[in-house]
Amino acid sequence: MHILATDDEALSLDSLTVTLQKAFPHAEVHSFQQPRKALDFVRFLCQRQNTSLDFAFLDVEMPGMTGIELAAELKKLCPDVGIFFVTGFADYAYEAYRVHARGYILKPVTGELIEEEMAHLATTPPPDPFHTRRVRLRTFGTFDAFMGAKPIAFSRTRAKELLAYLADRQGSGVTLADICSALFEDESGSKTSKKYVQNLISSLKQGLEAVGAGDILIKKWNYLALDTQKVDCDYYRFLEGDIDAINAFHGEYMSNYSWAEFTVGYLNRAKSKK
Repeated sequence: MHILATDDEALSLDSLTVTLQKAFPHAEVHSFQQPRKALDFVRFLCQRQNTSLDFAFLDVEMPGMTGIELAAELKKLCPDVGIFFVTGFADYAYEAYRVHARGYILKPVTGELIEEEMAHLATTPPPDPFHTRRVRLRTFGTFDAFMGAKPIAFSRTRAKELLAYLADRQGSGVTLADICSALFEDESGSKTSKKYVQNLISSLKQGLEAVGAGDILIKKWNYLALDTQKVDCDYYRFLEGDIDAINAFHGEYMSNYSWAEFTVGYLNRAKSKK
């Protein structure tokens, strides 16, 4: 078991480390005063050592990167990590919830407090409205679709783009003509383009069905939409105010598709207001 502890105050960090070592005698406790060094270590642990972080006990107020921001980054590297905030202030409960923290411990930390939080963890899983959603769509940067940790393969590259377009539409239905206009700049929706789009839809459906996710498409006559309730998408998380998604957006959205440029401007304006 690997446990991360961070606190910019040396004495507080030493005390937290000792308490954690007593509470978890068989675990490796990794302590850092600087959150960015902690993040670099976890990145090395996950990517180079192929090992996951089990729990993280994070001070909230640290220079350069807050515990809330560090938690958001850790969740990207280790989605299942249990986050516990350790702080002398009692006004971060809302932010802790937003990054799906497992616990919230006020200083000074004692073994009894850790035991209480771990007992609560065993009986009450963290609220996560996305945890049952099998398909994950990444729209920030270049677009990709995953089933769990594995990318979903499609026989046609354009089929993947079609999925991206449906995701951008946020569940709104599109017609064959709409797809022709967006993906091929064919405003007329010629018979040739429509026939090609029908083949793309079949390829998209086959690729999703191959991983057991065909139900995320809503298909009727000349109508296609994405069931947004069945996917985990960073774009949708952003729109709902999720701090992980907001921090993950750095000005690029589906950068491999020119038609997505309209949404980039909206996201940049929205982030500047958050």
